[in-house]
Amino acid sequence: MKKRLLSVVMAAAVTASLTACGGSNQAETTAAATTAAETTAAKAEEPKAADESQAVETEAPGAELPSFEGQQLRVSTFSFNAELLQKNVYDPFMEATGCELIVEGGKNAERVTKIKETPENYDVVIIGDAFVADMIADGLIDTIDSSKLTNLDYIYDNAKAPLGEEYGPAYTFNRLGIVYDKSTCPVEITSWEDLWNPELEDSIAIPDITTTSGPLLYYSVAKMLGLTPGTDDDAIFAKFEELKPNIMKTYTSANDTITMLNQGEISVAVLLDYSYTAAKSASEDYVWVDPEEGVYSGFNTLNIIKGSPNKELAEAFIDFYISKEVQLAEALDGVDSPVRTDVELTPEQAANFTYGKEMIDNLLIPDWTAINVNKADWTAKWNELFSVQ
Repeated sequence: MKKRLLSVVMAAAVTASLTACGGSNQAETTAAATTAAETTAAKAEEPKAADESQAVETEAPGAELPSFEGQQLRVSTFSFNAELLQKNVYDPFMEATGCELIVEGGKNAERVTKIKETPENYDVVIIGDAFVADMIADGLIDTIDSSKLTNLDYIYDNAKAPLGEEYGPAYTFNRLGIVYDKSTCPVEITSWEDLWNPELEDSIAIPDITTTSGPLLYYSVAKMLGLTPGTDDDAIFAKFEELKPNIMKTYTSANDTITMLNQGEISVAVLLDYSYTAAKSASEDYVWVDPEEGVYSGFNTLNIIKGSPNKELAEAFIDFYISKEVQLAEALDGVDSPVRTDVELTPEQAANFTYGKEMIDNLLIPDWTAINVNKADWTAKWNELFSVQ
């Protein structure tokens, strides 16, 4: 089947931000407006450290997809890894179905605003947990017929419908942990409680409450104390106040935080796992810690915008995104950790991914509906506490 042009509208000068997720909630990179022809002509990089035997054994992506010749599907997604997504997802899907994808990238918050203003301009949204929960609350997300998703049975149970049985699946998880520089950090860190050690004065960066990972940290501290977010908020914030002398920065950009770590401005950072993947290349002294009290995780989802006239095509696209071929290709290229139980990676390929049955079964998932209900109050208290940051 003749390959169709991929139209990609990338937000100009998108800066790196942790309020992406992705994700695929990964830090967003700067992107400029790109024409469809230029994007289609771009050549993606070869997979990094790919297991060639695995790649050869898999079938061609989308081999059994129905034809959607002449249809368009409008997708809102993250702006990072555009070339790899084109290679692994967009081009194969268009080749198999005959449709045209119109893909728009940008920051999560900006994308949600645009969808709320003009929902008729979008069919599919690829976005992180808190943001899709917000859109569900606003009635912007359509239900999905799970019987149309032939790949759903092959993903972990907690990825199948993380925001309700009628909504779309998660296609990747990312967990929150601690990164520290063992060459400069005066203590060994194994737990969340260790962050309160007075020897860490002015040496820690934590995510702002408004970021994707901010609520994960809030839930982590609550669990450490045996408290419940939304019920015991005064006690939780009192614990954060005790941490304040150790905090050098409350950040909204993971990339900026990694720079601070590299420059020795901080020795400890609370980060999502994919950010550690970016950070560790700078120094062999950076240590990742899954805190002993437990690990909270975020996820990125695939969902349909309510009112989409292309629902059948949208469901086919979502099903394709969680196919073995796509999940394996994205993992081998270092884009996303897979949620399929039949994608097998070597230890080297899976390094720093939220990967494998034991890890995924033990992930702690916060209540994103409760987070959205309390978000305004938590943000106000947070800003009052850390107003000098």
